[in-house]
Amino acid sequence: MATNKNRVALIGRIGSGKTTLFQRLTNEFIVYGKTQQVSYSEHFIDTPGEFVELPCFRPQAINVTCDSGLIILINSSTDAQNSVPPNFVCTYNAPVIGVITKIDHRHCDLKRSQRYLTYAGIHANNIFPVSAITGEGIAALKAVIQQYVTFES
Repeated sequence: MATNKNRVALIGRIGSGKTTLFQRLTNEFIVYGKTQQVSYSEHFIDTPGEFVELPCFRPQAINVTCDSGLIILINSSTDAQNSVPPNFVCTYNAPVIGVITKIDHRHCDLKRSQRYLTYAGIHANNIFPVSAITGEGIAALKAVIQQYVTFES
């Protein structure tokens, strides 16, 4: 039976930057595109934003990612809408951290994103702001990820 214990699952709304973050963390060329289905790589599980955004798909988000070594709930600092229910991450029996993306954007609102992630059940000490474009915060995030799973980038 396959295991996801050495994989990091990325969950978050459509356009939150899950795939871009994945590409940055694995030093891939950044290509923008909509994730249409669950995508498995050697060390990551990239999920469609609908899994979090649409209540009817939330069970799929849980089923696909529940046995991961680490789950990262991503929120874009430019997203003015929250669709993650309160304490959503408490449904997992796996470590969960939060990542705020797009901190280089001129419409960045870190406080709002932090509120959304803490509302979802993530402790403020486990929230990491990053920019996949400039690289700000990526080294610190990689160090945190390495505490849960081992991957080479």
